[in-house]
This record gives sequence, structure tokens and C-alpha cells, in this order.
Amino acid sequence: MKQIQDSDEPAQKMSRWGVGPVFVVLSILFSIVPLSISYYFFPFFKIKFIPQIVLTISGIIFILTGLTIFVISYFAVDRAYYQGKFVNHGVYRCCRHPLYASWVVFTVPGIIMIVNSWLGFTAPVFMYFLLRKLVQKEETYMEQKFGEEYREYKRKIPCLLPFGFFRKKLKREKP
Repeated sequence: MKQIQDSDEPAQKMSRWGVGPVFVVLSILFSIVPLSISYYFFPFFKIKFIPQIVLTISGIIFILTGLTIFVISYFAVDRAYYQGKFVNHGVYRCCRHPLYASWVVFTVPGIIMIVNSWLGFTAPVFMYFLLRKLVQKEETYMEQKFGEEYREYKRKIPCLLPFGFFRKKLKREKP
């Protein structure tokens, strides 16, 4: 955890929830549409090429993974928020916003697998692009509050999808 003030102007304190409430409301509103269409036109949007038991087990694994990442991320960022620091270790070494990523990458796709609707997969795609836009507010706040150290962290660590992190790590480990 790092604590720095890089700007002449103090950063206006952001709620500990960040852009989360706006993200949740807009994501739910969007998700209602594909899930309602899937329900109304069932079984048209059903994922037919994968057995339901496989989807259900995979969905449960995805949900549990997402919730685990969410809880770990929540406690780390909650503690840091009250200490006036930012977290750059643990799951925050894989992506800058693991709280949000846990929902976009794991929890919501897991729910969609259990519900069994390929149309439902439009929800995490929408959520990803929505977050890319919304987190800019949090990123600006973090840059104002923590300065160059946060900008360096931002250059090294991907925003939401940790795949770039793992790709970089694999390149470093090759002989």
C-alpha cells in the first residue's frame, strides 16, 4: 500500500464505493433486457451444444471464484481507503479493478451459464465497456491523490481483464 500526495491541489475525496453504485444500476437495467428476451423466447436462446449439468457446475465454479475475488478485493480496498492508501498487492497485482472484474469475468458469466442463455452473455460485454468508461473517474481521482506512483502502477497493471498481466508474466519467465 502506498500513500503519496503528488498534486498541489488536494484530491477531492471519493466515496469508498467509487463508481460501483452507478455500475450496478446500469448493469442490472441492461441485463433485464437479454434475460427477459431469453425467458420469453425460451428455448430459442438456450446454449444447446453444452449439457446443462456442465453449464451448472461451470457456473457454480465461476460464481464462487468471482465472489472469492470480490471478498478479498473488498477487504483490501476497504482497509486501504480508511488509511488513505491504494492497494497494489495481492489481486491488485493482476488488475487495477478486481472488484469490478470479479463480476464481469466470473460472477455474471457464471449466473448466465446456470440460466443457460447465450444472449445473456451480452451483459458482461456491456458491463466491460461501461466500466472502461466509468472507471476513468476513479483513475483520475487516484492519479490526483497518489501521483506518479499510481501512474506507474497504471502503466504496469491492466485495468479490468488480468489476461495482459499473465501474458507479461509468462514473457518474463521464458529463458
